[in-house]
Amino acid sequence: MNKSPKVTVYIANYNYENYIEKSIESVIAQTFTDYEILIIDDGSTDNSKAIIDKYQDRENVRVIYQQNKGLIGTINVAIKAATGKYIMRLDADDFLDENALLVMVNALEKNPKLAMVFPDYYYVDKDGNITGQERRHDFGKDVSMKDQPAHGACTLIKRDILIEVGAYSGNFTCQDGYDLWLKVNESYDVDNINLPLFYYRRHGENLTENSERLLKARSEIYREHAEKSQKPKIKTLAVIPVRGKSKDKRSVAMENLGDKPLIAWTIDEARAAENVDQVIVTTDDEELIKFVTNHYGDEVLLHKRSAESARENVKYDEAVKAAIETMVGVNTYDAVLLLTVEAPFRTSMYLDKAVNTMRIYEANTIIAVSPENDWIYQHDGQGLKTLGNNDLVSELKFEKDYLYRQVGGLMLVNIKYYFENKNILRQELGHIVLSKVAAIKVRDQLELEIARSLVEKKLIN
Repeated sequence: MNKSPKVTVYIANYNYENYIEKSIESVIAQTFTDYEILIIDDGSTDNSKAIIDKYQDRENVRVIYQQNKGLIGTINVAIKAATGKYIMRLDADDFLDENALLVMVNALEKNPKLAMVFPDYYYVDKDGNITGQERRHDFGKDVSMKDQPAHGACTLIKRDILIEVGAYSGNFTCQDGYDLWLKVNESYDVDNINLPLFYYRRHGENLTENSERLLKARSEIYREHAEKSQKPKIKTLAVIPVRGKSKDKRSVAMENLGDKPLIAWTIDEARAAENVDQVIVTTDDEELIKFVTNHYGDEVLLHKRSAESARENVKYDEAVKAAIETMVGVNTYDAVLLLTVEAPFRTSMYLDKAVNTMRIYEANTIIAVSPENDWIYQHDGQGLKTLGNNDLVSELKFEKDYLYRQVGGLMLVNIKYYFENKNILRQELGHIVLSKVAAIKVRDQLELEIARSLVEKKLIN
């Protein structure tokens, strides 16, 4: 009987005739030789088969042709067929450094507590030219909140643990490793390797380029994991502080956007969220009070904000805390979801994801962000210097230097923590990422007209 290999590398291919040979050859060229290659072609309609067939007779290569099942279906076929102690996915448009398997296998062999390891990587263009390098955090030293997952591919994992956690869920048609990351991290240790050991090709067709689909899939993944966890549910109160024109002449809260006032977009999404148990609006504006009373009745609690706390340039925390103490009491809810009306396209999906994220990571505060990819500068006394890790600033991208911008008028805070701490943003923060649409702000007439145009052109779902 043939001895099982130490590693199974499976290559998932669908219409990547221009890249598949490079991917296969990068495995064959490994300095670590105790491996098998599974090449799974997912019903390609291009010339992939002719290329793959050249490897059919190699001793450590197996080829599977199948009708199109999609990426997750293909991955689960590979897991069932694999015989190695460790298993790794290599996408057909990516390729490995020659020492990738050697380094990653050694890391797992040296530390039996580890379930999986993942390396840094190079970015390459469609022609294979290096355009940058991704340097992850040092998970052994710097990471306590594991909310930034490993890359979906080129992660080496123990096959028995992969099977134990249920491999990849078929419930999510679009994912990039979040599901597996959460399942493994619930029970096992993971680590990164601060060496670039594979080449990630960016050519506009990658799964990760479709951000809207990914964000929705991630929300569904977080929902499932939160429900399956043994951690207690988080009873959540949403509070919407809002000024009207009586205090702020620039207020657009009662201006129509589509078929309803701007404020109604936030109220309706808060009420639609599965994880929001009650909604309070706090304001001193009579027009807003009348609207909320007439349209929502007892379904939305209304707190008459003091005139002093409604003044311009006064933080809304005083009004929010007064609303909680007066309307429901501090001990009734576990968390308060602070929502402003300036983000009308921030849907209930994101509100639910914030609550599920807090439940999974047990963070005191969750904020909504978007990655900041524009050039950012800071004056150091001698002129402006660049900040962050924009591709145009440096080809070497350090994860620790990534910049994020708070967006979406959304913040979820443990309610006791909120009342006990003056600055809730100084501690470690959990986060959710919003899409470009969800992050759109409407604070004045110009931004309102832009939002109206999007709605009228049906660019908003």
